[in-house]
Order: sequence, then C-alpha cells, then structure tokens
Amino acid sequence: MQEKMDPTRTHSRAIMSLIKLKNAKSWRPQGFRPMYVSAIGFIAAFGMRYALAPFVDESLSMLFFAVNCIVISYLFGYLYSLGLLAISIPTAMFFFRKPFYTMDGLNDKDLFMIIVYTVIIATASLIIEWLQRERYAAVLQQRVSETRYRLLIESDQARRAEYTKQFESSAAGENA
Repeated sequence: MQEKMDPTRTHSRAIMSLIKLKNAKSWRPQGFRPMYVSAIGFIAAFGMRYALAPFVDESLSMLFFAVNCIVISYLFGYLYSLGLLAISIPTAMFFFRKPFYTMDGLNDKDLFMIIVYTVIIATASLIIEWLQRERYAAVLQQRVSETRYRLLIESDQARRAEYTKQFESSAAGENA
C-alpha cells in the first residue's frame, strides 16, 4: 500500500532545502572586518616568522602563514584564506628562503613546498567551509523548528480557548 504524502511535510522539506541552498553562504561575517582581521593575521604571522627566523628551519618558511590561513578560513571562509595563501607564498619565498630577499627563480624544492602548502591549506579551508555551512544550516533548521513549535502551541492554546468559550456558552444556554 502506498501512503498518501502529507502536503505540509513535502512543503516543509522544500522550504528546508531552499533555506539550505540560499543561506548556506551566510555563515560568514560580511563587510570589511574579515579583511582587517586577515591583514592583522598576516602581519602577525610575518612578525612571528621573522622573529623566529634564526630558530626555525628554512623548510618551515610557510608554517606561520599556513596556520594563519587556516584560522582565517575558520573565521571568515575559504576565499579569504586562499587570498592570504596567494600573498603568503611569495612573501615566504622572498623573505625566508635562501637566497634571502631575492626572487631569482624557483627550484624543485621550492615548487614542492608551494604545492604541499597549497594542497594542505586548500583542503583544510574547503573542509572547514563545508563544516561551517552544515553547522549554519543546522542552526537555521533548529530556528525554523522552534518557530513552528511555538506556532503550534499558540494555535493549540487558541483552539482550546475557543473550545472553552463554546462549551461555556452551550452550558449557559442549557441552564437558561
């Protein structure tokens, strides 16, 4: 036997899928704040790497920049993170790879490091973006469910009040 589909349930599913599609990107903060925080993070990563240059190996030239990119991805999304990556790679290559303060060309080791850090940061950023969108969709669904629950309670209370009125008026009519 085939069950008859409840139209409110299918309408509800359609609305939830629209909410998920249209609002999934809305988890990110808007405005200039992400750019300011990204710039401050970049400067902090550069400063830490520069300060620790005598102690940190040349092969870790992108370490602090990578951490910054992943943190920015968590806070503001993958676009800001990948933008920072595009700025961080030439900065790290110029300031923290031998020969220092020159861009005379890239050797195999440099290309390998660029590919490794790009893959790591891009993968982490995309996974974080996906998880943030899912978390935001869950929050939206929770809000919709809470609103529906409140409306259901209000509707039930209104129905009970109407039923009580009818019962009292019919009881008063029988007594008269």
